Amino acid sequence: MMSLLEQLLLTFSALTSTTYILAVLAAVAAVIYYIYSNDSHDDWRRYGVKCPKFPAFFFLGDLKTQITEAFQKYGDTIGLPGRGRLVLLTTNFDLLRQILIKDFNNFIDRSDRFPSISPFGKSLFFAKGADWKRHRQIVSPTFASGKLKYISKSIEKSAADLTNYLEKAAKEDQIVPIKELAGQYTCEIIAKTAFGIDAKFIGEKDPEFYEYAKNMLHLPNRQGISKLVAFLLSTVPKLMDFSLNVLKLQYFDVVDHKANDYFGVSLRNTMAERRQLQKSGSARSHVDFLDLLMKANDAAATGNLPASEDQTWEQHQDGKSVQGLSEEEMIGHSMLIIFAGMETTATTLQMCLAELALHPDIQEKVFKEITSVVKSETPTHEELNSLTYMEQVINETLRMYPPVSMVTRIAKETRTYNGVTIPNGTMVQIPYFYILNDPKNFPEPQKFDPNRFSQEEKEKRDPLSFAAFGHGPRLCLGMRLAILELKQGLVHVLRKLKVVLNENTEPQKGSNEIKFTLRGLLTPDKTILLRFELRKVDS
Repeated sequence: MMSLLEQLLLTFSALTSTTYILAVLAAVAAVIYYIYSNDSHDDWRRYGVKCPKFPAFFFLGDLKTQITEAFQKYGDTIGLPGRGRLVLLTTNFDLLRQILIKDFNNFIDRSDRFPSISPFGKSLFFAKGADWKRHRQIVSPTFASGKLKYISKSIEKSAADLTNYLEKAAKEDQIVPIKELAGQYTCEIIAKTAFGIDAKFIGEKDPEFYEYAKNMLHLPNRQGISKLVAFLLSTVPKLMDFSLNVLKLQYFDVVDHKANDYFGVSLRNTMAERRQLQKSGSARSHVDFLDLLMKANDAAATGNLPASEDQTWEQHQDGKSVQGLSEEEMIGHSMLIIFAGMETTATTLQMCLAELALHPDIQEKVFKEITSVVKSETPTHEELNSLTYMEQVINETLRMYPPVSMVTRIAKETRTYNGVTIPNGTMVQIPYFYILNDPKNFPEPQKFDPNRFSQEEKEKRDPLSFAAFGHGPRLCLGMRLAILELKQGLVHVLRKLKVVLNENTEPQKGSNEIKFTLRGLLTPDKTILLRFELRKVDS
């Protein structure tokens, strides 16, 4: 294997004048990385944790393959070298139960390495310690089940529009790039239900809100010097901060600056307008997420926050005031809702329809459940909750294609669990994609089998084996909204259309798998292209 120094020397010869500054940063980071790497190797050896020697064994290679090989060689808990702090990679359920649930207060923080100057980094997802508890207490009531019932009509209307578009495509025998359409569907729902925008994105050319939302985060598939520099800068936080805040190297900012400016200006103006309406006593005709968030934020200051259904952590809502969110934090939360509410759900809908096309028998079983359970044009909440096999299909899709492949936690204090010592400051990395595709948890993991999620089969597994929405107090708040969007979309589409494959689709008819790459978010190697056929109506 070529050493890191050799890679640097080879790439220096190909540099242009515009990239010299990146090369200097890489050289400095490489030296620091080397020092940290050897130190951390010795530290992990003292703690009794297996740790590969420098150079890092997977950071510059294919993540999926390298992590799989590492676990097979070293076991389910590994100390990683370098990166400026101790790093622990684990899939051990007993250890994960301590980290995510039992000793959550010692691992409350996610990684603080979010390479961006955007307010996005100040959102609930990245909040730490007491700030996270404050944010969660204010944001949580806005996702109550009663609010979902209120916005269900908007979701149903978008699902009907999605179906109408696909019916037209079926009549014209068009091949559909399904991720683009699924993104328009989920983004339209977010725009309407979160920000009160009278959105119509499905099938439309370049809607401004959708285009900026789609491109909010960019995780480029860097090669050569760019990949090396990006990796090395990520190992040394102060150098990454310097490159972003001082040198203004936008290439390494994961939030697109144009999207950041667009949503920053739009949200600031919208909040100012709504505060003015509130002062003048003018009532709005509808309530959306931004309204609810602003009202909850105002209520926090007076100790009048509404009771929350969030029981994943001990909350203190005893009439005491809570420090409200700053404008930057409000904008960060809103940007998080836009991106997470759109991207992850759209990815799941895309992969679910692709797998149903690959497995017509499973698709037919879902269709029969829909026809037997849903008795009206607009499915009720009770009917949607009764679609148990459809939920199994969704869960199997999330297992095979987790939208978020890995999460992190930072240890606050040094603790020992079952002989494994995790020093304070350690970053614990949890590779959900590996856990969800581990044959020990799910036999024949490459097989699409919704029966894995029958009640009988679930009871045979450790609950931590399925972690599509996380576990413990940092469980995803948007989980119920995502499931509602997926079920509504699938009900409307599948009761009128079949999703099929032929020689022009991707995957093609006769294929048995979809290949994908891990780049922070799950990305199929080829654009998914599907065909739809009208279902025959029984006379």
